[in-house]
Parts: sequence; structure tokens; C-alpha cells
Amino acid sequence: MSFAVKGQYFEACSCAVSCPCIWLGPATEDACDVFFAWHITEGERDGVDLAGLNAALAVHTPKQMTDGNWKVALYLDDRAEPNQAEALGAIFSGQAGGHLGNLAPLIGEVAGVKSVPITFDASDGARSVQVGDALTMSVEQVIGMDGENPAVITNPLLGAITQPVTQAKSVEVAYHDAWEFTTSDRNSFITDFAYAG
Repeated sequence: MSFAVKGQYFEACSCAVSCPCIWLGPATEDACDVFFAWHITEGERDGVDLAGLNAALAVHTPKQMTDGNWKVALYLDDRAEPNQAEALGAIFSGQAGGHLGNLAPLIGEVAGVKSVPITFDASDGARSVQVGDALTMSVEQVIGMDGENPAVITNPLLGAITQPVTQAKSVEVAYHDAWEFTTSDRNSFITDFAYAG
């Protein structure tokens, strides 16, 4: 089985800006709640076209993410045909290997895998996603010292994403499914992604 997908990505978490987890440090809160959203602009798995589809992942971890025992819930675009849904599930759970496969050993509990409507929007430095009734998330990029360009982090030690990343802040994060979580004005990262395996 082989795959290659790329597109747009963002995440938001419970940490203060900027999240120390990507430097292998402990979260700024007693635990880490982090939410990932992907929009595939092009790609496939074993000939199954995945362009235009979305996926999202909710993660709850201990204060030190690298301790493992993550609780996760995966959400797949309900527009996907059965073979596309199988491919999305394999890629974004890490089962298919590649970049996200490196995170799979940290997962202790899978709270669920659901097919739901997912709407992913990107405009300039803003990103938002609506994942069924489970997750509402919107973020805005942080502008750097020059007052014009986004602040960028290159080559951190840990990431579920390809690098570099644009630093952002959450406008709204509301999750109501496998557990309950809401926040705003906390850490976020925006980037393009490219995964293969």
C-alpha cells in the first residue's frame, strides 16, 4: 500500500502561544487538547483519488505529549466513497505509515472514527473548519516583527505536520464529542502539508 497526499493544514491547542510541545517540553496546562484539520488539494492511495476531501483529529494527551497514552477521535469527510473513507482513515490515523505513522505508537485509546460533514475554509492568514456537530475551530495567523509577514517556526523537534509552520492564535475552539473542550486566544499553527508512505 502506498500513498501521497498534500494540501492545507492547521491545528489549535490548549497551550499558550507558542506551544512548548513542539520543543518536547510539557504543555502549558495540566493536559494538552489539540485539534488537527486537513484539506487535501491533491493525492491518492493506491489509485484512489482523495483530492478535495477533508479529515480532522481530536487529541487529548498528558501534560508531556511524548509520554503517550493519547486519547484520539478521528473524523472523515462524509462525501468520501467507501474506498476513499478507508484510505483517509488509514492515512490520518497513521496506520498507513509515513509522517503520521510516527505518532501512532503514542495513541492509547481510539474514542471513535466517524464520517461527518467537514467544511474547511482558508483565506489569507485565516483558517476555519466545521466538523459535524463535534468541532468548530477558527484561527488567525500572527504577524511578525516587521508588521507585514507571518511569524514562522522552522524545524521544531516534534510535529504532526510538515515544516515550517506559521504561528497563529485561535479565535474559537469548541469540541463536544468524545470529551468536552472550549478555548480561544491560544496556540495554533498553520501550514501546507505533504505526506507519503
